[in-house]
Amino acid sequence: MGPAEIVSRLAEAGRHVLLRASLDGVRRRAHKLPGNSPPPRNVPELKGRLGEVPVQFRRDIVAIADGWVSHRATFFGLRDSPLGDPIDWHRDYSSGVVGPMKYSSLIDHRDKAVAGDIKYIWELNRLQHLVLLALSGIFTGNGGYGKTIERQIRSWAAQNPFMRGVNWKSPLEAGLRLIALAYVRFLSGTVMEENGHFRNVMREMVYEHQYFIRKFYSKHSSANNHLIGEMTGLYVASAFWPWYEESEDWRAFARNILTEECLRQVGDDGVGKERSSEYQIFVLEFFLIAGMLGEVIGDPFPQEYWNRVGRMVGFLSAISDQSGNLPLFGDGDSGQAVWLPESTPERARSLFRFGRRAGESDLNRDLRAALLSWGRTSEVPIGWLSNPWNGLQVFPEGGYYVLATDRGGGNEMVVVFDAGPLGLPPLYAHGHADALSFWLSYGGQEFLIDPGTFCYYSSAVWRSYFRGTAAHNTARLDGQDQSVAGGPFLWRHMADCRAERVDDNDEFIEVEGFHDGYRRLADPVIHRRRIRLSKKSPSLSITDRLECRGTHDVELFFHFNEKCHLRRAGQNSFLVSNGNKQLILRFLSPQLGTELYRGSESPICGWVSRTFDVKQPCFTLAARTRITGPTELPTEITPADMSAA
Repeated sequence: MGPAEIVSRLAEAGRHVLLRASLDGVRRRAHKLPGNSPPPRNVPELKGRLGEVPVQFRRDIVAIADGWVSHRATFFGLRDSPLGDPIDWHRDYSSGVVGPMKYSSLIDHRDKAVAGDIKYIWELNRLQHLVLLALSGIFTGNGGYGKTIERQIRSWAAQNPFMRGVNWKSPLEAGLRLIALAYVRFLSGTVMEENGHFRNVMREMVYEHQYFIRKFYSKHSSANNHLIGEMTGLYVASAFWPWYEESEDWRAFARNILTEECLRQVGDDGVGKERSSEYQIFVLEFFLIAGMLGEVIGDPFPQEYWNRVGRMVGFLSAISDQSGNLPLFGDGDSGQAVWLPESTPERARSLFRFGRRAGESDLNRDLRAALLSWGRTSEVPIGWLSNPWNGLQVFPEGGYYVLATDRGGGNEMVVVFDAGPLGLPPLYAHGHADALSFWLSYGGQEFLIDPGTFCYYSSAVWRSYFRGTAAHNTARLDGQDQSVAGGPFLWRHMADCRAERVDDNDEFIEVEGFHDGYRRLADPVIHRRRIRLSKKSPSLSITDRLECRGTHDVELFFHFNEKCHLRRAGQNSFLVSNGNKQLILRFLSPQLGTELYRGSESPICGWVSRTFDVKQPCFTLAARTRITGPTELPTEITPADMSAA
């Protein structure tokens, strides 16, 4: 931390000391109305035709909601897990550890002995399942879902007195709870607020959450996606419940910060600076929730905000194949701004429909689009985005290069090459040591993947593996990561990675990049990688050049989609099948020895994690050799029918 952040942290500690002495005063202020109480803003109620949501998706939502009615939950590694009656909102149901009931700033939530895996407690306490209950009430006409919502909100408020316990530790979690409550209000109308006692519970709960966010919102090195989520919660709550003296100031404050952060945390090319696909989708949902609500209530965000949002959608579209598959670059924790039972690619496809202004009937069938736009899908102001194209698409600030041929066709090949920065400074918290890695799809089938994240706090060993170089399609030298971690959310030595040459001509697309992460070795090494995609036939060549003087151990890793099957097809050649598509991967250097892993724990290799805290085996191919001095290691990937010819 720099001097400014140290001063800020000390000031925050001082605010906690003062707040501990005046908690009752905060509750009293929740009931203090301004002298001239402003009328409620033009807050929306449900206008969309939810009857057009596909029947099976409605049934899936109702089935999940019924689990919550009976206090059974499925999230992360939990499957239909009993929560008890009442729900213990302080329990990590994956380990049984119950967080302490003391002033929140005094709790070390990263200590597993104190709070278990805090992600499990916080995921439960986001209250996002209440939105599924509200939706189920609409889909079925059963008023019992509304009664369950009220009971669970009362239970939460009773067990979580202001600033006591781990659920008052993170302003982001408070922001997500406010968003969930706003969607319940959006879907259910004012029916619950007609109960006087419950109205008072809500008045106190909403005020305390907004007060907490405004007092302790993320700053300095913590000002990443957390800040965006916090301000979205503050903005939404100020619009839905303008009951308080501070409401207008809070709304304006949140709007200004969201505008600033949209431009600070997202490059002009539309790439989020955290270098994470999942977090890009996460913050995009926040930006849409706040921005679209601003449109609805007559408080529009500036056009530069919407331009940046549109470019974010455009980037996600460019790195996706015709089936919606996209690489899981960087960290991801399965977080959603509004939770629905959808995969990351399915969430991305909703965003694409926003950008391309799909037909109204398509958007009405898309429940996520209807929720993110507050039912005003025809009024999304981010503009028309063109479809991804053949050839080369460059995202220079993000450092991503998309090479594609036969887009939308049977032999579509999409390659996404990572030749950019590690992450968002100063912590680079959610970046991975993946310089010069790449992702490959062929014929709408994902072949070479980024294996994901798996965990944050529960295991240092697994956290280190999934964010390390060996878990990415790139080269590792002397068994060391390209960048050096300083903690689970900190890198202390960052590889400088960039592209130095691009070529897009009639015959091929080629990008060459380098990184200097191994210059720190006693014998410094520069890794250069050149990838070339042929336009006339969907074949890819990869040439790795290691520039050094001494002797080093080199490993090349290739991680395959969990549906892929691999078998040897000759000397240093492998046949890879996924569905009806097949590729041949061939190492052209005879000095390489190869080894295939699948679900190995010693060493850890051959895993993919699509959902936080859930992993499954996949094939990983490792090619190894020892080099002395400058060395080139060429690899080629071609469709199986071309190789046979």
